[in-house]
Amino acid sequence: MESKVRYLRNPLCAGRIISGEAFVVTPGDNKLHRLNETATCIWNTVATEAKSLGELVEALLKEFNVEREKALYDSELCLKDFIERKIIVTENNSE
Repeated sequence: MESKVRYLRNPLCAGRIISGEAFVVTPGDNKLHRLNETATCIWNTVATEAKSLGELVEALLKEFNVEREKALYDSELCLKDFIERKIIVTENNSE
């Protein structure tokens, strides 16, 4: 059973895509973060609405030629980092 946790951009973050790379400024510390291709794909995927981990994995599979296990691992690692840096926040869907 998939977790009900969904991920979305922190609305307090400012970000831009320049030449295919995302640059994000985090709230509170005003640090600029340059995102790699995987992180940029995830950032773009949660641009307009919250997504589940499964949806993020599917986005990586569409974008890159990787195995599902690698896409899952990369998604989980990236999300952990994003949450620590307050680039992405979570919401729980209690349906």
